[in-house]
Amino acid sequence: MKIRLFAVILAVFAFCGVASAQTYFIRAEGRNNLRSCAGFDCRVVETAPIGTVLEVVGEFNRWLKINRNGAEVWMANWIDYSRVEPGEPTSAPPPSDVDNCCFVDRQCGSDEEWTSGFWAFQNNQCAAPAASLPQTLSPPASVDPSQADNCCFLDWLCVTDDDWLSGFHAYQNNQCKHPGVAIEGSAGFIAQIEAALDMLKDRAPQWYDYTVSGLNKIVQILQKDHRGVDVGARTFYSDHGDDTPVGFTAERHTIVTAAILVHEACHVHRYEAGINVEAYIEEGACVEVQLEALEDMDIYNKALGARQWYREIIENIKNPEYWWW
Repeated sequence: MKIRLFAVILAVFAFCGVASAQTYFIRAEGRNNLRSCAGFDCRVVETAPIGTVLEVVGEFNRWLKINRNGAEVWMANWIDYSRVEPGEPTSAPPPSDVDNCCFVDRQCGSDEEWTSGFWAFQNNQCAAPAASLPQTLSPPASVDPSQADNCCFLDWLCVTDDDWLSGFHAYQNNQCKHPGVAIEGSAGFIAQIEAALDMLKDRAPQWYDYTVSGLNKIVQILQKDHRGVDVGARTFYSDHGDDTPVGFTAERHTIVTAAILVHEACHVHRYEAGINVEAYIEEGACVEVQLEALEDMDIYNKALGARQWYREIIENIKNPEYWWW
């Protein structure tokens, strides 16, 4: 019984150590959502207008615990706010000092929006629909990649809660670099697939679009007999290892890998177009696409052997000796 009570006491102290902090005040620089608990799935209790001063009474992970008129609410700690320094007033400006709708009910991120907000206030139009933030906003402040848990901390431009929620889920699925394509496997495998997608995007953007619009997921597997694409799930199961194969340069391996991704995306596109033909015709068509993509990428002639091999497959596609499926 004493051991159990001691464990409970330790748990309470541990939670308090995480969630508690010295009280301080912050000022909202945007219209900040205050939630019933620390998470995107929690209900929005209130949206604090620009300029609202909030009392921070604790922290948990990336969330601030706010004392809001005696109630406990939570705010994401990456949303725009500034620390109220000691001696600064902690109350909002009186209504007589407000002369711009940007202080009342809208988000303003440019001179034009602030000017519009001023004239809207003069004409009693603050209840008009709030202007959306411009797409030229600066991305979030950079953080150590090893500490990031959201694509919005890396290279995504995120403004709304939905943006941040999408960024969080994308990070969990390794989709920060190439949105829409989840990559599962070892660190070496992920690096190879990302390098291949990077090359497609840089050297053959039309084939990059073709690939990422056809594949939702690329998964590393160990069983060679299970490799291939699940066209219904838009998932490519690859038996690629972590190392560059013997006899390949890094560039050649990247080009060939990228061409394979195009090939597998080809099967998905043809399936979704309702094309149903014999297996050798299907494979021949996608090898032709694969060869075309490879030729567009191989601007320095690093993969001449692969080009020749693909041409040989196409020329002999009816010969069962060339069938691998």
